[in-house]
Amino acid sequence: MPLEVQRWSASGLMARIAIVALTGVTVATSSLHHVFARPNFWDPVTEADFFAVYAYSAAWLLTAASLMILREAARPAPVLSRSVLVVAAACAMTGIANGIEDGLGFKSFGLPYVIGSLGGLIGMPVIAAMFWTSPARNLAFVPAIGGIAMITVTIGGGVLGIPAWLGFAAILIRERGKADGESSAT
Repeated sequence: MPLEVQRWSASGLMARIAIVALTGVTVATSSLHHVFARPNFWDPVTEADFFAVYAYSAAWLLTAASLMILREAARPAPVLSRSVLVVAAACAMTGIANGIEDGLGFKSFGLPYVIGSLGGLIGMPVIAAMFWTSPARNLAFVPAIGGIAMITVTIGGGVLGIPAWLGFAAILIRERGKADGESSAT
């Protein structure tokens, strides 16, 4: 299934690739920081603690943005499209709530964090399964591996964000190259 990347300008494609690649790097960085620095992200005091909070929040926010790029590129059927939108919203809610709850000390944002993270952590494998049964089946690995990365981020599994999101970035580049090659051949 060809992706809808030819309608993006060159700068639009590069911005999307940068977001997707940064997602993988941020998820991996957050994960490695959790494992090696052992930060106190529930009650941050040190710079390392605050870095953990905001890197983790950024990972969720970038995951939301990257899911929207996946949705835009794949142009899935309406049910899958809406499902990706819901999971992306849950990821965005998680990132915002975590930053406010732990980063700014507003503990009342704990419930939105829990709701959002459950939606994101359960939703990623669900949309992966939905992609698997769709014409865009070759993209099922992105939310599948990306979801595993987010589920295991605090124990080092976030490094899986690199093959998930950088793999998707490589597919975007390849598809654009195919589209450019086809248009120059005509």
